[in-house]
Amino acid sequence: LFDYLPQNSMIIAATNQKEMVDDALLRRFDLSVKFNLPTVKQIQELISLTLKNGQFAFDNKTKVTEVIKLSKGLSYYSIQKTLITAIKRSIFNQAEKVKPLTTKISTTVWKELIIEEKKSLAK
Repeated sequence: LFDYLPQNSMIIAATNQKEMVDDALLRRFDLSVKFNLPTVKQIQELISLTLKNGQFAFDNKTKVTEVIKLSKGLSYYSIQKTLITAIKRSIFNQAEKVKPLTTKISTTVWKELIIEEKKSLAK
């Protein structure tokens, strides 16, 4: 692959499981950049950005702090994916009720999704 590309080409690859990539392939890249997992503050910022333009609020603000701490060790992608899934499930659960002005995000559902995500990545 690399022998056929013009010299002015740039290839960018990303993985969160570098140990599974063959060393021979990794040696062909001139530069490797590592992105650290988000801190609690960065997770809070991600949540704010994710919820910025929506009509969403958490059902239990105390539990949000607990779920954020539980989210440490996960990637931005995993955290955002679980939050969006929790929003979808919360909307679905409220669908039969009167439509509120603000959808309440179930922190219990989000916490369960974070735990499932951590278990799936630990395998």
